[in-house]
Amino acid sequence: MQRHSLPLLWQRLLAGATVLLAVPILVAIGAVADEQPIVEGEPAPRTVFTEEQVRIVDDAATDTARRTAAETVEPVEVFDREAQTAIVSDVREVFRATWEVREPSTGGLDGTSDESERAPSASQQRQELAALQPELGDDLTAELVALSDGELEVVEQETISIAQELARQRVSEEQLDAELAETLPVELGLRSLPGDSDEEIVVPLLERLMRPTVTVDPDATAAARERAAESVDDVAEVWRPGEAIVREGEIVGPLAFEAIEELGLVGGSPVRAWLRALAAMAIVTGVIAIYLARMQPRVWVSGKKLILLALLVTAYAGLVVGSSMLVDATSSGWLFAVPAGALAMLVALLIHPVIGIATMLPAAVLVLLVTPQAAPVALFAAMAVLISVPLTTQISKRADLRSATLRAGLSYPILAAGVVAVFGPRDELLVVLAAGAINGLITAVAVQGAMPFLETLFRLPTVTALLDLADRNHPLLRELEAKALGSYNHSVMVASLTERACRTVGADPLLGSVAALYHDIGKVRQPHFFIENQQGIANPHDDLEPEVSAVIIQNHVIDGVEMASTHKLPPEVVACIGSHHGTMVVSYFYDKAVRASGGDRDVVDEDTFRYKGHKPRSKEAAILLLADCSEATTRSMAMTRGTLPREEIESTVDRLLQERVEDGQFDDSDLTFRELGAARDTIIESLVGIYHPRIAYPAAASDGGPASAEDPALPVGGAGGASDDRSDPGSPDVDAHEPTGPRP
Repeated sequence: MQRHSLPLLWQRLLAGATVLLAVPILVAIGAVADEQPIVEGEPAPRTVFTEEQVRIVDDAATDTARRTAAETVEPVEVFDREAQTAIVSDVREVFRATWEVREPSTGGLDGTSDESERAPSASQQRQELAALQPELGDDLTAELVALSDGELEVVEQETISIAQELARQRVSEEQLDAELAETLPVELGLRSLPGDSDEEIVVPLLERLMRPTVTVDPDATAAARERAAESVDDVAEVWRPGEAIVREGEIVGPLAFEAIEELGLVGGSPVRAWLRALAAMAIVTGVIAIYLARMQPRVWVSGKKLILLALLVTAYAGLVVGSSMLVDATSSGWLFAVPAGALAMLVALLIHPVIGIATMLPAAVLVLLVTPQAAPVALFAAMAVLISVPLTTQISKRADLRSATLRAGLSYPILAAGVVAVFGPRDELLVVLAAGAINGLITAVAVQGAMPFLETLFRLPTVTALLDLADRNHPLLRELEAKALGSYNHSVMVASLTERACRTVGADPLLGSVAALYHDIGKVRQPHFFIENQQGIANPHDDLEPEVSAVIIQNHVIDGVEMASTHKLPPEVVACIGSHHGTMVVSYFYDKAVRASGGDRDVVDEDTFRYKGHKPRSKEAAILLLADCSEATTRSMAMTRGTLPREEIESTVDRLLQERVEDGQFDDSDLTFRELGAARDTIIESLVGIYHPRIAYPAAASDGGPASAEDPALPVGGAGGASDDRSDPGSPDVDAHEPTGPRP
């Protein structure tokens, strides 16, 4: 036990070391180009995509926008009550002064008192009015003086009325001229003024005395502008998931750099990338190891399959790194070309479909390790695994493999487009479709190209490898047919029995059939020592000691294992060859030795006469053992009788089965008694179909010719039967390979 566990332990360590060392190194190599540090204000060394929405506030732009909003707020104006009052009062004061200068004087020319009143002259009125209202000017003063008292009264009343109307309007400094130009014509049109007093007196007077009726409230204005500034949202740049923050060669702006920094994608040392990958792959390796040990113990105890799994994961990591470099040079959509489906299909075909499904863990993790922002691609990789593996479970010929890779390749563009439609980047849909198509092409080439090489290198019993071995033109089978035709025919019959029985119990029918075809290839070394190949010659065992004959018979198992290994047949097939007799006794020569010793069995060493192979360790090997002895024995019986009744076939198979069960030949296989019974029933049905009673046709009466070839009176195969090594098929120790005395 220790002799086998140590190599297995080293194989497991080698597989783990491959993943833990090679994959992080590949990721670090990719980081040299993929994670060059990004510097603000310099050209970007790579395109950076975001896997989540990023919002970066532009403080400078926000301040500018708020200042602009505040400046656009008009000053808050309030009525200037003093100005409103002053407009009307100033107009009244002009007309009061005009009336005042019209009053008669009471002094004589010499300055003495004179009771007679004299009205001032027009010249005197103009002088006095100009002194009282110097802002009126000479023309307006003259026009006022020139009015009669009645006209002055009308002009005064209407002017004050218009001044009051103007004082009630909200008129700013900027609006003053416009307000006068708009209001005065309307107001004057509604009134009847004497002569040209409207244009000569009212308009110039109001233009001189009108002033703004509103004033700016600084406190209210400041509050309004502050509210306007606060209502402006932050000016920010937003990148949606899957959108490029910056593309290779573009100058990295402050906002883009801040976004990249926030996402932690600035880049750094390849050492950090290596450490991150090492930690991630350690976790993945641990999880996969536990999964294999608990769920797939057959794979866990196969060192070569573990090494193959590690190599496939490492190769996939290299393809992911290469795809990421391509993305940096073109578009992120090309990441969907990562052949996760190829990894899954190769693992499913070469190792086990369940392990193929489990590869979606490293498939997705490696994508995220190499390109952390590519979450949609990681999801696509996992989904591609789930779609691809089921396509490998119904392969029974090489055309099925081509069909499976074709269907997988056609599904990838659709799957990639669906992922992009939901998660983005939607603007690269056409690129993603092209990447999915390329993914399908890579998958087809990788799977169909790598399968034969890996099958041969690791000697794996894959469907395609077994299909190649099932070809009757294989050199070993052609040699068997040429040198030991009887053994070849026997092998073909056993292959049919084994395939049917394996299918019945859920074992691998293709593996069982192929193992049966090759189980007797060792007989080509000494074909004439086996009775099925002794047509027309004497039995060479007649002149040999039983011990020598036993060794010759036993050696066909050893020779078969050697030849199968030399031709690099899968170990599972080699194991079936080595166990197709188990460790049974070569009974005829053992009995012959006992008879030679006077019947004393203690004198004869039974181990000398046991086959030097091993007990069956799989369902296929156990079924092959039973099918081999059952076919050989019933064929030997049929050679002397032509046909066999069902009852005799059943009793013969049951006897052979019981002998091997009692001898412990099935102890190392995982075949249950229920399955063993089902295999027994299937083998019996097959043998009954071969050796059922046939109609005996009479001889031709016209020419006295021979009877039909199916005449039961003739032994099958003619005199000296070619299929068994016993002339006494009723003996309890019939074996297909033991010469059993004189030939008939």
